[in-house]
Amino acid sequence: MKKYFALLLAAAMVLSLFAACALTEAPVAEEGAAAENAPTQNSGTDELASSFADAEELDLSAVAAQVGDVKITLAELKATYDSYVSYFSSYGYDVSGDVEFLTSVVETLVQAEVIAFKAKEAGVDQFNAEQQAEFDSRVQTELDTLYEYFKAEAEAEAEADDTVNVEERTMEMIVEEAASVMGDPNATYDAYVEYISGTIRDGYLQELLEDEMLKDVTVPESAVEAEYNALVEEQQTYYTESPEAYKFDQEAYEMSGTAPVAYAPEGYSRILHLFIPFEEALPEDYDANEADMELIREEYGALAIDMELGTAADDAKSEMAALLKEYVNLMAANEAMYEKHISAARAEAESLYAQLQNGADFASLVKEKGGDDGYKGYDVYTEKGILIAKDLACDNDWSDAVKAQFAKLAAGEYSEAFADDAGYHIIFYLTDEPAGNVALETVMEDIRAYLLEDQRMAEWDALLNAWMSDGTVTYYPAVYEPLA
Repeated sequence: MKKYFALLLAAAMVLSLFAACALTEAPVAEEGAAAENAPTQNSGTDELASSFADAEELDLSAVAAQVGDVKITLAELKATYDSYVSYFSSYGYDVSGDVEFLTSVVETLVQAEVIAFKAKEAGVDQFNAEQQAEFDSRVQTELDTLYEYFKAEAEAEAEADDTVNVEERTMEMIVEEAASVMGDPNATYDAYVEYISGTIRDGYLQELLEDEMLKDVTVPESAVEAEYNALVEEQQTYYTESPEAYKFDQEAYEMSGTAPVAYAPEGYSRILHLFIPFEEALPEDYDANEADMELIREEYGALAIDMELGTAADDAKSEMAALLKEYVNLMAANEAMYEKHISAARAEAESLYAQLQNGADFASLVKEKGGDDGYKGYDVYTEKGILIAKDLACDNDWSDAVKAQFAKLAAGEYSEAFADDAGYHIIFYLTDEPAGNVALETVMEDIRAYLLEDQRMAEWDALLNAWMSDGTVTYYPAVYEPLA
């Protein structure tokens, strides 16, 4: 079964592992200190692994790592480690004997305790009313998403088996998920809610601590300008050589806030787009008929050649007539299916076109009436339009039908309603995209934002390194390495 929350947990863990691996090593307890916390054992890792081959022989109360006065027991580590081993095993990865992986799991637990200690020290561990509301909202959103995911799974099962109770099956699958994620076959729903809440609280605490510790981090104007100049130089070369890549990159920036595009190549314009999709796919019979018609064309053509060469059989004419009749019947059936397929969208497109003819605002109709063309919901595309280049074969490009209609328009004109394989379209030629350098002031804040994020990440890593190596963290590998 697909592990919904485990997938999120693993993603968070992988990020944590990369961060942990970059940290300066904390002190390792000396032999005497380790002996204080560990059961009697032989010297050497191999002997340790042999001595503790069975989990039952481990002293789960032993301390695996320590952050100040906070002790992480082997029992806590084992529960976390087992859950990760179980998760990765479900995807075909065996990490059970990997000491480096085990060490990384230890470091994630240690780092969480360090962050919790520093959060308390900074006074951000107690939520105010606004923060509590935000935390509660995040937990509820996660629980709702979890429930809806497994409810959909249960509903799919119920479609195949009408004895399935959707509500009961949903909760059953959530508890199964809890057992897998928590590494506890006796896990309950309430325990899982507490587990999820704890995970979200740890992440939120880290956000608050980062905001507090990094509140004075800034990016100077000189760095923004230097980055802008570097972007212009790099992109001018790239888009001059590959102008078709501009559409994808610019739209990624407009939709997701990726690195700004600071240079635009020649050949692009902007359109507004009214899209009315076909509501349902064509019936399977349509494609079957198309395939049969292709076979008939081939067979009919072969008979026609034989007739011309005088090598056809005596009944060739009657056979050709039968083929032609079958072809006409199939074509009529497909025309009827296609008409039914497009009729609703065509009627809506014709209605929208009539409204435009009567003075309706194109952008308003896009917002209010247009279907989802991949750009709906982004205000930028009703304000400045969507990129199109009639002479370039771009990634995520328009259909040939759309580009052909665009080629007929002048700026300020809109097309009649027309169809392609996806649905009906009406397009408005809004403007041409200015080629050359994008003005610094239009991208300055976006450049500053990602430079600031990079700077914050670097400073946060430096803080973690300092905290993890300030003498408050101690590892006891002689205690936890037998787990691997």
